[in-house]
Amino acid sequence: MRSPLATRLAASALAIVILATAAGCAADADATAPAPTSTATSTPEPTPSATVPTAEPTPTAEPSATPGPEYGAFTFEQLAQICIDATVSTFAPDVVFDAPNTRIEQRIVTPEWLVIVPAATMGYQGQSVCTIGGTPDAPEMELGSGSIEQLPEEQIQNLIRGENEGGDR
Repeated sequence: MRSPLATRLAASALAIVILATAAGCAADADATAPAPTSTATSTPEPTPSATVPTAEPTPTAEPSATPGPEYGAFTFEQLAQICIDATVSTFAPDVVFDAPNTRIEQRIVTPEWLVIVPAATMGYQGQSVCTIGGTPDAPEMELGSGSIEQLPEEQIQNLIRGENEGGDR
């Protein structure tokens, strides 16, 4: 004669085998019905999951041909390229700019954009730093420099506020 504990363990093991088998069937690409579940155990078992095709995501709107308000009249790419063009001569000929990782901050003074473009040259990780305003057709740059050293965040914040840039600011 079996003990009640042995009977309960056998029933639990059987339920697990049934669930595992059902999960295997549900994962089959041809399975269309949901996997059966058992209520034979007192503790909840994890529900087997099957890959269910989902609806195609709704396409997003096409990018606008007009500049977005995020950078005023400029696009991200324009600001990065203006800074690269203005500072490329400050680096060695092997310089490689990382334009997609450009950091652009809106300043509280003019020119209104601080543009920091990562650059690699002669084995160093440097950056180009520019302050740009005006329009894409007539950009105005006050600061344009290239360096093999990274600006500390404190100095970046100073530039955003228009402090410690030289001159009378």
